[in-house]
Amino acid sequence: MTSKKYTLAEFFCGCGGTSRGFTRSGRFNVAFGNDVKNEALRTFEFNHAWDDVAPATVRKDIRLLDVQTIHDALKDRGIAKGDLDCMIGGPPCQGFSQLRRNEHREQGKIVKFSGYSQLAHDPRNDLVLRYLEVAEALRPKFLVIENVPQMLNHGFDGRLGKLSEIVIQMLEKDLGYKVEVAVVNCADYGVPQLRERAIFIASSIGPASLPKPSHADPKNSALLKEGRLPWVTVKEAIGDLPAPPLGDDSLGGLDIALYDSEPSAYAQSMRSKTAFPFNHVTRSYKKSVLDIIEQMRPGQTWDSESERMRVKYARAITKYAKAHGVSEEQARLNLERTGLINPVFYRDYYWSAYTRLAWDSPALTITANANFLGSGRFSHPTELRGITMREAARLQSFDDDFRFVTSMTNDNDTARVGIGMDMIGEAVPPNLSQAIATHLAAQLDARSALSKRKK
Repeated sequence: MTSKKYTLAEFFCGCGGTSRGFTRSGRFNVAFGNDVKNEALRTFEFNHAWDDVAPATVRKDIRLLDVQTIHDALKDRGIAKGDLDCMIGGPPCQGFSQLRRNEHREQGKIVKFSGYSQLAHDPRNDLVLRYLEVAEALRPKFLVIENVPQMLNHGFDGRLGKLSEIVIQMLEKDLGYKVEVAVVNCADYGVPQLRERAIFIASSIGPASLPKPSHADPKNSALLKEGRLPWVTVKEAIGDLPAPPLGDDSLGGLDIALYDSEPSAYAQSMRSKTAFPFNHVTRSYKKSVLDIIEQMRPGQTWDSESERMRVKYARAITKYAKAHGVSEEQARLNLERTGLINPVFYRDYYWSAYTRLAWDSPALTITANANFLGSGRFSHPTELRGITMREAARLQSFDDDFRFVTSMTNDNDTARVGIGMDMIGEAVPPNLSQAIATHLAAQLDARSALSKRKK
């Protein structure tokens, strides 16, 4: 089996979920990382510090990043112009700052190509366009774009879906790549999370394709018979982690005996072999939020749970009204005042608001808002709390040796939940990117073998 490692540059790298999967494949070295978020890029740097060669990093808006700076950084790591194997990134469809192209066209030394004018006049496409411009300058053998599925329907020039069509056109006609695009479910690649992502894979060395899924819905017996494994569940992902401390990361770095119970195969693959992981910390929540969570059953929607509580309250109101000789309206008011009825359950919220994870299925999408329990299904299945950063990381398939640094000045600051959840929720799940990395490495191996035979 070949031990050759290929080269990777990552843009919009965040904390490094994509590159973590590439390095975990054992087939890639990360040469370059770029992002604008301070703690995220510091986390990227911290976790790649022990790579074969630590990557160069630039904390700068990609639209202001001179291409020559990238070339110089790659050259310092032995990568000549045109020799980069893979470039990856997830450019948002809307800019993350108020910069407009006419403000930095000269400073960024924008590279133009024939498809430029189709996107350049709309500032919402700044980041997508700049990513393609950098790709033209670097000419990697593979170009990977990761984004939300909605990108494929993103409106442009008055028509839904035209943006992705133009991106594909630029990749194929202007840059000469072969392109494959698909919406994938991360759960199909061993991530314990029902998270859908749009993946563009562009190849300059042959046909483009995506890796085959390794997992499937356990209800799909046909796929399981083909050899796929069942989706990884929340229980398998986080069931071996003990109850966390509140507000501090005091368990991080302690004895691995802190891991609880016999691990699942997935948990075993995530565990550290040296010490209990950092970032296993949760925040405090208002009593009003915990009062809601306490009533929620694992895996249920807000609609079903609020309806169940309303039925329960209706019986209590009728009983109270008869017992005290008052109207049902007055009975409800009295029961609300005494705390026996929580009026929040009469409100309409987003369907997964305040809901609990279910042990026996994958999580729903873990987002940057996982710090706020009203924003989605981010509550622990049985305990009266939100999930910890480490639990969220496990559900994103980050291994326990990956540390989220939540300070710009101190690598040991790992307890600021809001900052950590922001990084985790915005990351690409490493198990998905590892599958992509292994798939691309096999194609690079085949190309290398063919070149040797021709010689």
